[in-house]
Amino acid sequence: MTDKDLIRMLHNGDNEAFSIIISKYYDDIYRFCFYLTGQETDSYDITQEVFVKFIRYSDSFRYKNLKGYLLIIARNLCYDYFRSRKDTAALEEISELGGEDTRITNKEDKLFLERALKSIAPKQREVIILRIYEGYKFREIAKMLGISISTVKSRYTLGIKNMGKELENGRKTS
Repeated sequence: MTDKDLIRMLHNGDNEAFSIIISKYYDDIYRFCFYLTGQETDSYDITQEVFVKFIRYSDSFRYKNLKGYLLIIARNLCYDYFRSRKDTAALEEISELGGEDTRITNKEDKLFLERALKSIAPKQREVIILRIYEGYKFREIAKMLGISISTVKSRYTLGIKNMGKELENGRKTS
């Protein structure tokens, strides 16, 4: 069943469509929230809130990309989460890390890479997550975030560079 079919079902009052949408996208939305916040429990709460907001406003949904729409809700809720925690360092921090692409060969490397991802600015992190983990094209990310393609590419390049620096710094201290 396509997203378009699910939205049509929702607009026709079929509440089963909500269950299908939640089961289809819950893991992706949770993973996105977790990568942005780094907090497991809070990410579950935010993910729940994403779907509550979607359900509340589903009658007005007109976008073509349902997953992208849910990710935008998640992004906004994650930023609200940071603001509510007064975690301005997480919102404004631009780490001086960076580098090139690295292969994930084992759990330790994966954890190290996740730490590097958490060390970069949230706006860079969200572009990297959408591009690498979610598989969106730059053009799709730009439309989703309401920014230019060049801004998306800039954030992506800077984020990768900063993650590479973090990875290099970590190797030197290991």
